[in-house]
Amino acid sequence: MQRMEQALKVGLALGVFALAGLGMANAQATATATAGLQLSAFGGLTGTYTGVALGKNLGITAGIDATFRPFFGVFPSLELRGTYPIHDGRVDSQKNFLGGIKLSKHIGRIQPYGDFMAGSGEIRFNPPYPNPDDTILYQQTASVVLAGGGGADLLVTDHFGVKADFQFQHYDSPVTPSGSVYAKAFTIGVVYRLPFGGLGRRY
Repeated sequence: MQRMEQALKVGLALGVFALAGLGMANAQATATATAGLQLSAFGGLTGTYTGVALGKNLGITAGIDATFRPFFGVFPSLELRGTYPIHDGRVDSQKNFLGGIKLSKHIGRIQPYGDFMAGSGEIRFNPPYPNPDDTILYQQTASVVLAGGGGADLLVTDHFGVKADFQFQHYDSPVTPSGSVYAKAFTIGVVYRLPFGGLGRRY
């Protein structure tokens, strides 16, 4: 668990520092050099139905996006995000660090999107949770996480906006008969777009 927490914290910290570093470096570049890229960061509160019994979490989600030139009106992005629980509920807590692709449409200041991501995740049980045969109690399990979902950003200014996001997440875990846990995560947060790049001026 400690290794997973450290990896998640280090990954998020590196992502934030990398984003800040890119912003400072590219702020000095010409509009031509940055015209094909827009960087943004987001964060918010996440409510998760964990998919184990009636488990619920309250967590913090943060991430970064790199958005490229549109193809046929659709903007492709690469995204990194992580979720860390701050209130575990009474059954289990889930944390993950994910990366993947996002496709968005820009309709004025409203930007709906869909995404698909994969990464690593951990489920911690409190108290320990039995397998279906009641032969083993698990304190935690770790697995690859697959996630798909979507949402929308609403830009309030040229650089700040609000985000509504939903993710359907798959964990492998021996505590269910199928060996799978399906979580539903809802996030409300804010978005900050770095003030450089030609893409930002066309949003």
